[in-house]
Amino acid sequence: MSSKKLKFLWNSGTFLVVLINNFVESTFNNKIKNFPNLLNTIDNQTCPIGYFKCQIDGESKCIAQHLNCNDIVNCDDGADEEHCDDKDEAVFWDMKYRKQPSALSDDIPIGKCSFKFMNSTCPCRGKDLLCKFQHLNELPNYLPDEGISLLDLTGNHFPILKRNFFSTLQPTEIIVMEFCNIVEVESFTFEPFSKNEVKQIILDHNEITNLPENLFDDKNLVRILFLASNKINILHEYDFRNLHNLVKLDLRRNEIKSFSLEVFKPLEMLESLLLDGNYIQVIHPGLIPSLNNLRILGLAENHIELFEPKSFNLINLSHLFLSSNKLSTIQSKSFCGLENLIVLKLDNNEILKLEPESFTCIENLTSLDLTENRFRTLDRKLFRNLTKLNHTYFSYFHLCGAVPHVRNCEPKTDGISSAYHLLDSIILRTSVWIMSAIAVIGNSIVLIGRFFSKSRRNVDQTLYLRHLAGSDFLMGIYLAAIATADIEFRGEYLIHEEQWRHSIACSICGFLSTLSCQSSTLLLTLITWDRLISVTQPLQPRTTTKALVILRLSMLWGISIIVAFAPFLYDDYFGDYFYGSNGVCLSLHIHDPYAKGWEYSAVLFIIINTFSLIFIVISYFRMLQAIRGSGKAMRSTVSGRENVFARRFAVIVATDCACWLPIIIVKLAALCGMKIPASLYAWLAVLVLPVNSALNPILYTLTTASFKQQLVSFIQIRRYVWTKQSDTRISRSNTAYESAYSTSMGQFTNGASSRKKLLQRNLSYV
Repeated sequence: MSSKKLKFLWNSGTFLVVLINNFVESTFNNKIKNFPNLLNTIDNQTCPIGYFKCQIDGESKCIAQHLNCNDIVNCDDGADEEHCDDKDEAVFWDMKYRKQPSALSDDIPIGKCSFKFMNSTCPCRGKDLLCKFQHLNELPNYLPDEGISLLDLTGNHFPILKRNFFSTLQPTEIIVMEFCNIVEVESFTFEPFSKNEVKQIILDHNEITNLPENLFDDKNLVRILFLASNKINILHEYDFRNLHNLVKLDLRRNEIKSFSLEVFKPLEMLESLLLDGNYIQVIHPGLIPSLNNLRILGLAENHIELFEPKSFNLINLSHLFLSSNKLSTIQSKSFCGLENLIVLKLDNNEILKLEPESFTCIENLTSLDLTENRFRTLDRKLFRNLTKLNHTYFSYFHLCGAVPHVRNCEPKTDGISSAYHLLDSIILRTSVWIMSAIAVIGNSIVLIGRFFSKSRRNVDQTLYLRHLAGSDFLMGIYLAAIATADIEFRGEYLIHEEQWRHSIACSICGFLSTLSCQSSTLLLTLITWDRLISVTQPLQPRTTTKALVILRLSMLWGISIIVAFAPFLYDDYFGDYFYGSNGVCLSLHIHDPYAKGWEYSAVLFIIINTFSLIFIVISYFRMLQAIRGSGKAMRSTVSGRENVFARRFAVIVATDCACWLPIIIVKLAALCGMKIPASLYAWLAVLVLPVNSALNPILYTLTTASFKQQLVSFIQIRRYVWTKQSDTRISRSNTAYESAYSTSMGQFTNGASSRKKLLQRNLSYV
């Protein structure tokens, strides 16, 4: 087919896609009458549920939930992109990655001090004395008499803090003793802190197992005590006695399993209590005393499995962190007693069930994080009392449908679908139609052309390529089904999202995509193996019979069907809706790499694809070596065509790499914990995965000389009659050259030397 004809067909196809899309958009605009989408002009002061005004006064526009805080200005005044930062939730990250006290003086040069100090062993900076990593075994005796604000002893060696350790200490506000190998602290060790006005003690990253009795006297002024990353396993009733002024207590990453009510009771002024990273298993009433000043309570990264209702009576608590535990159920009225709570983090648990009144009593909540849990649906009634909620976080965008009254709900899309469209991007919608058209039309031509082909040469290759076309045709059907569903749900996808993903139609789409991917991969491997044997072992008789070829193909299809059908058979392993984990019904599962059946998905898209890709690359390299070796052994027309074969082999290998390598790499990256951009996942699913299905007909059939010759003969109905023997020889010679790099059939002319015949036989399978 000439380049002009191909260009005409391409332009015609593009024009057809544009017409279809325009039709779809016009249909979509009609739907807006019943289901408003982007911007609505209103006459009253109230927006429909799921929409928010651009501003309180003035412009009367309502913005859909997913258009707020999406980095695209939709309001004329830009109000939809204002107040998007969750400042309340940011407290969690400030606590998790708190700044070192010495960092507050980073802008002051070392050696520029606010007090008189001549010793160079411990450099000073402003009011800070930095004795870090100086191999000290005791407190230096050359400390300044006055003016020091911070004494940093990080990285020295103090295995036992004895009672007289701080006897020479001068007035100091902050003591830092991180990474000092402290194993034991004796009683009365911190008694001198009362007269020296110490307000902050940092003992993180040591090996302290317990605290002694009478560690602080009654006159101490300590407001901050950090004991994170030690080995404390028991909390005694006397541990924090006399700490009446304590505001912050950090006990993260210790080995605490439980404690009594009396442990924290003396801490009447406590505002922040961090117990993250311990071994607490149960939260029950009375575990935390009624501390009226407590604002922040961290219980993340424990082993909490049970959270009893009304476990807390903390009327002023504003931030509760329960992330990364083992909670499976949130019971009704669990948070009663926390009436002023504004931030609740329940992410990275195993929550499958939320009882109807799970969030009763916390009407002031403004930020709720429920990401990385097991539930896949939520009832709107759960959140009906949370009228002040401004920020919600889920793992799946469709869950935002449960909180239409929340202005900023994350995520807004999974990269493929959004609240309003199955295929959110106009580029995706156009691409899926184009890829579907190419796959269906191209593979249909191959199937029809090879069905009417009367050639008896290379029967096995012909059968393989017919089945490859059939396999790739299934991918075109799958893409057409997704594109059709996108039209059906356009403008109101969120209403049908759950029903679609859990439908038989979505399951069938997932089955077709998996069947097509795996059968195509195995067929390409089989075709490559057959060619490799033909080219590298020319002296071996080709005894392959049609029955043997059919047996191979039957086994290949049987394996592919079993693999694709397996998710329907084992619900315990795959879950109820393995293919319905996303809107396009793919089993790739990059967005949730460790969902049920993740090992199955990894085997399909990593192990099998990697093996096939490596085999194909090595095989074509070996074939090219064999052809070049044969060409050097004789002088012929074919021997100068190695570059032609090299280019053709390179195209075939590059196509396979373009399809499989991105899938393998991204899947591995997702399993390693890397965050995969949602937009990248969309392109992998819609454009990259079907690449082979769209290009295989072109590479393996439509560009071959024999196919073009048959097509011309069919169209012209044998218009030309070969009358001269010389013309016949020329035609056969040309056909021999073209078939040398044909991927399906063709054979070189007879009458040559036996050496040349051998080379021609080798190339007839390439």
